[in-house]
Amino acid sequence: MRRSILFLSLSLLLALPAAAQNACNLGITLSCDSEYHCSSTVTNNGRNTCSGDYVVGFWVLGQGQNQASVTDLNQNLGLSQCFDSSTIPVGFGFAICTGPAALGPGGSFNMSSHIQLNGAAASEILAAALVSDPVTGDDLGFTYIFNNASTTLTCTPQPRVPPVAQSGVPYTVTWIPVTDPSASFTIDESTAADFSANLVSTPVSGLSMQFQHTVGSATTYFYRVRANSCSGVPGTNSPPVVIIVQPVPTVTGRSGDVVTSVGSTTPVSIKVFIPGQSGKQALDVPFTASTDKPYLTVTPSSGTIPPGGTTVTVTANPSNLPPGANTGTLQVTTNGAATKTSVSVSLVTPVAPGSKSLPASNALIIPAAGHTPGANGPFQSDVRLTNGSLGPIAYQITYTPTKTDGTKNGKTTTVSVDPGQTIAMNDIVNDFFGIGAAGDSGFGALEIRPLNTSSNANYASSRTFTFNTKGTFGQFIAAIPFSTFATKASLVPLPGSPPPATPVLSFQQVTQSADPTKGFHTNLGLLEGSGSAASGNIKLYNDAGVLQTTVPYSLQPGEHKQQGFGDWGLPNIDDGRIEVSVESATGAVSGYASVLDNITNDPLAVMPVQVSQVNATRYILPGMAALPGVNNFHSDIRVYNGGASTATVNATFYPQNNGTPVPVAPFSVAPGEVKAFDDVVANLFSSPGLGGSIVMTTSAASSVVATGRTYTIDSSGGTFGQFIPGVTPTQGIGLSDRPLQILQLEQSDNFRSNLGIAELSGSPANVTQCGGPLPNPATVCVHVTAYIPDSKITTATDVPLGPNQFTQLGRVLASLYPGQSIYNARISVEVTAGTGRVTSYGSVIDNLSLDPTYVPAQ
Repeated sequence: MRRSILFLSLSLLLALPAAAQNACNLGITLSCDSEYHCSSTVTNNGRNTCSGDYVVGFWVLGQGQNQASVTDLNQNLGLSQCFDSSTIPVGFGFAICTGPAALGPGGSFNMSSHIQLNGAAASEILAAALVSDPVTGDDLGFTYIFNNASTTLTCTPQPRVPPVAQSGVPYTVTWIPVTDPSASFTIDESTAADFSANLVSTPVSGLSMQFQHTVGSATTYFYRVRANSCSGVPGTNSPPVVIIVQPVPTVTGRSGDVVTSVGSTTPVSIKVFIPGQSGKQALDVPFTASTDKPYLTVTPSSGTIPPGGTTVTVTANPSNLPPGANTGTLQVTTNGAATKTSVSVSLVTPVAPGSKSLPASNALIIPAAGHTPGANGPFQSDVRLTNGSLGPIAYQITYTPTKTDGTKNGKTTTVSVDPGQTIAMNDIVNDFFGIGAAGDSGFGALEIRPLNTSSNANYASSRTFTFNTKGTFGQFIAAIPFSTFATKASLVPLPGSPPPATPVLSFQQVTQSADPTKGFHTNLGLLEGSGSAASGNIKLYNDAGVLQTTVPYSLQPGEHKQQGFGDWGLPNIDDGRIEVSVESATGAVSGYASVLDNITNDPLAVMPVQVSQVNATRYILPGMAALPGVNNFHSDIRVYNGGASTATVNATFYPQNNGTPVPVAPFSVAPGEVKAFDDVVANLFSSPGLGGSIVMTTSAASSVVATGRTYTIDSSGGTFGQFIPGVTPTQGIGLSDRPLQILQLEQSDNFRSNLGIAELSGSPANVTQCGGPLPNPATVCVHVTAYIPDSKITTATDVPLGPNQFTQLGRVLASLYPGQSIYNARISVEVTAGTGRVTSYGSVIDNLSLDPTYVPAQ
């Protein structure tokens, strides 16, 4: 193989985070021992023989890549040409073999090598396989995996400890072995970060030690470990780890949470205050109390409530519970009336100091999560994580504090998730990383990295919200696949690899009011995801496409940075669009714009679009409405033309449940222009009192970005609502496609969940069966399945949709599980018949504040 072809193949392999969509469905595993003899198995998971030119082997990619070497490559695929960094010095360690080969369905091959890190990190080891067409050079298959689970053994132990424990409950500090297998250890405990207060040193012969403390207020304990002797000399102290021991919490609102360690069998408690009757006629009132989960008990279960109120104790038995929040309902009944409080026991995993490195393409990154104070109450972030594969997956979750170098700062934990399981990580920054447990606060980004699979069937979602006596107000923040981050060139550039065009992220429907007492203000958050520095420009345009200003930005490796318009150097604007370009040859960037109502402080998150990748003739905005009265919903939309020529848009409103379509006259959008339509259903389509979807079409393929915001106006003139991105037919699913997944749904006294489904293609109706004969033919049959965490039985329903039809299933969980409180539910949406294509979403509404959160399907 010519050297130019070799470099091209390497460039394709290393042009991360791009993930190929190829004809060969390849999977890969990787394991390395303590001396970094690594072995990998590549499997053909598809139904066809995968034939072509292969490039297979091992690489070391990252901060220390130029120090490593890879030797002794062996593979049983029969490839005859092999190269490594000793023969072709390219600035990183590698060893590959190339040549023609074929791999049948279900077939596999093995390869092994020895890696000498010489200062590089074990997590930077990569195994990969690329197969291309020998005639055209097109990719046919591509798979890779990083050795993220391995840790280099040294003479310095690496400890872990749960982030939080309850007073009187034992917890364990653990650490990995050192290079000397006969080493014993000393563990230091202190209440000061520099170990200057209440220091206790204890010799230990094993790799763990249990502790237990009884406290009256939240107390922080620090631990460090050292080997007494390693290879004949005393070892150095480990980096410190920290735990906060808390007294039994008391709940005074609608929900409460108590934290304990995964694997613990010691019960933990939470107190719930029950208010008494007020006024001059207040008397002691009899009550009964009960819970709906077998792992929760309440004492006392009956009694009287005096005028000043009383407190009951809910005790949770964590034995055999999965990681994350396990939630039930406490019901207190007085005088025939019941009040309900949701109570969670969160099982958390040990935390260690951690840092960013280059992730695999199937990693997910939540660009903003926190536990911080807010103007109208505290903010917290709830995360949901689903393993959609057929085997268990260990997920490494890394928290990087804002405005820090992610390769030098952070905390990490590992959570195992069974196939088909969804775990709930409520208040993740506090419960899983201990930030906020001692009264402090924190804000940053989360990376979710599958350690033992190259599967893309990983789903995550998050909601960051503030709460007070009026309920919750929040925003959905998507988990962004690392493969979609914007990067200018290969993260490891090679000779002869021309850089692609400068990538640009677009954020529309942003605004910054000059008057802080009305209108909106916008915070722009940017995130570097690869562990390498990035820089570029931020441009602000008005709706006419006129550039208002350009400001440069720079990000440290792995850095999260959120700032207001003024901090970024951006001016006020009534309505506008932001472009973020990546100009640097290194780094991968994504972000969000958080738009907050100045009256209600309700936020909504605008996620980015790489407009250069948009090419369609149909664009659909579901969930649009103009509803008066109690519902009081309105929708504003923005239509941006990111192409080079004027787009003529034909728009039609389709009222839900097959109402009569309402078309309007075509309108033109010039290149770079944004057309704004406020209260669009009432004003543009003259359809007040209706809800549905808007379908926009162009006669030729265009780069249109359509977005919407559906919201309620309160009595003070403020708004609270949800951002709704437009979708194209290719972003939906059809027959035989993998089902869509919608996470973070709930049906309780606190929240209700609606499910929206829209047909995208407009194809003719030709389906006559959908769980039974249909009165009218449909374009597509949709199978909706609900999964709840503590049941092995699922409940499902079938929904027929006609061409362009939009429908919303109100209180969908209540209809599938009547009379039950459902927490942490997941719904899958699958096309089982028809030629149409479907999108879906969840809308989770706070029953007290009425604030909706739009949860897009994944």
